[in-house]
Amino acid sequence: MTRFIARGKNPETLLLLALVGLAIAIRWVGFDIATPDFRSFVLPWSQYIAEHGFAALGDDFANYNVPYLYLLAGLTWLEPHVPWSILELVKLSSVAFDVMLAYYAARIVGLRGNPRTALLAGLVVLLLPTVMLNGSWWAQCDTVYSAFTVAGIYYLLRENPWVAAVLFGVAISIKLQAVFLFPVLFVLLLAGRIVKVRHLLVVPAIYVALAVPAWLAGRPFSDLMLIYVHQSGQYGALTLGSPTIYTFIHPGNAILDSVRTAGTLFAVAAVLVFTYVLLLRKITFDARRIVLLAATFSLLVPFLLPGMHERYFMQADALTVIAAFWLPAQLWFLPILEQITSFASYVPYLFLANGNRPVDLRVLSVMMFAALVILAAHLLRRDPAPAPPPAGEVRNESLPKQREPALI
Repeated sequence: MTRFIARGKNPETLLLLALVGLAIAIRWVGFDIATPDFRSFVLPWSQYIAEHGFAALGDDFANYNVPYLYLLAGLTWLEPHVPWSILELVKLSSVAFDVMLAYYAARIVGLRGNPRTALLAGLVVLLLPTVMLNGSWWAQCDTVYSAFTVAGIYYLLRENPWVAAVLFGVAISIKLQAVFLFPVLFVLLLAGRIVKVRHLLVVPAIYVALAVPAWLAGRPFSDLMLIYVHQSGQYGALTLGSPTIYTFIHPGNAILDSVRTAGTLFAVAAVLVFTYVLLLRKITFDARRIVLLAATFSLLVPFLLPGMHERYFMQADALTVIAAFWLPAQLWFLPILEQITSFASYVPYLFLANGNRPVDLRVLSVMMFAALVILAAHLLRRDPAPAPPPAGEVRNESLPKQREPALI
């Protein structure tokens, strides 16, 4: 190391540059891979936009919400003017959000005050197998909405709820799975911390505002507002390759729809019960607890909801890393456990031609449940009692009690 420094080269910088180079190289290797998802969905959508122009946004030709279609329309327009195909442009756009996700992961960890640790956290997120594969290999957009929700968590930690609400509004407008972190807003609202009702009103306002271009193009306003309702029955299976509780449940077709509905209601009930327990235990929602809260819900909600794809743990992929950097002594193993589970669920689709699973999905579900229990236990752990005052010191008991913060 002394020799490197004597030559004016910082070995840390060289290592960081090498890691960034590897993150780029691994993504570049997968750029020419066109998965069945891309060929069956994104490519036909792009072709439809190319044929119909702006008017395409007024048609119901895709099963994604319109903000992603705006992005795809921009990439489709750009394709003839650049030396890249639409496949490469779609993947480049996802990689840009990989960087945004890693950036805000670093910013959250940086709130602890150590820039080196923050930089390392960002690099770890950038190098996570699922983050690298999701966009640059699979051409999916799960890092897109995840980048906005993680950014929203950062601004909650900075106690800037207006910006956080805007970011959550953009995230839910891109994809419904952003809702997995919305219980964080609900808990903080009920706990009287940071979030008030007026902040939450920004979320639907952003959703409506982002629908306006498609409405002007001719799409019925009611369709735009209810697009997620219309999508809810698109897939009938209880799990779509995701390590959730439903790997243990195999009902017959006659009651499948009823089980899906009951499962959704059960997930809502679980969120409400968990919220009640948090409030009952009088948890103090400082920065550490908010990080743990976000990581816990990012696992709890998709684990209990039916119809989940394996990709839907993307927010948990990033937030478990962030939680581990906040509590390294207690949670250093957590992102390893969660990432092995999440990555193993990607393998059959991306790397096995016959789709056979190297690990039974029920085993992966148990591993994901273990990660969830570990996080919830740390979140629910009570803070140690304050130390008694030194001998002779009298506490001031005459101070007036603070008023409860208003919700609006």
